[in-house]
Amino acid sequence: MAKKEKDTSNDKAQEKGKKGGSKLLLIIIILLLLVIAGGAGAFFFLYSAPSDEEIAKEIQKDETPQVTSQAEPQIGITVELKPFIVNLADPKASHFLKATITLEVKDDKAKDLSEKMLPKIRNDILLLLSSQTLEDVISIEGKVRLRDEIMARVSRIIGRGRLKNVYFSQFVVQ
Repeated sequence: MAKKEKDTSNDKAQEKGKKGGSKLLLIIIILLLLVIAGGAGAFFFLYSAPSDEEIAKEIQKDETPQVTSQAEPQIGITVELKPFIVNLADPKASHFLKATITLEVKDDKAKDLSEKMLPKIRNDILLLLSSQTLEDVISIEGKVRLRDEIMARVSRIIGRGRLKNVYFSQFVVQ
């Protein structure tokens, strides 16, 4: 009976050895494939890189002036608003903002509409500016966010697609 127990424990040890050996073999095969793939990639990049002559030709091509008929970007019509001077919504300190805003609209029809709706446009911008804090408007990201919000509000008033852009001609915070 002791021999049978030794034999079964011996068989189990051999099975574990086989399993461990097969795992080791699998790892070696994977590593070998990775090395081959890396070598193939290095070969591809080294031998497919452009030669010095090809680079020189590209530089010459880039230096020669090319005359192409590019359409000039469509510049919209601008509507300059009177300056806004508002107190910022800072509970701790008294700060104010002076901003001069220019609207770029699509065409004359949009300009006429924006001039008709000017009191509503100024009101919405005034409410928006006075709700800002110093931290909101002091950074570039804050100014961009503020400009985007002004664009959204003015677009709601004059209609989508009529407003091209909003520009700050003056932006002073004190």
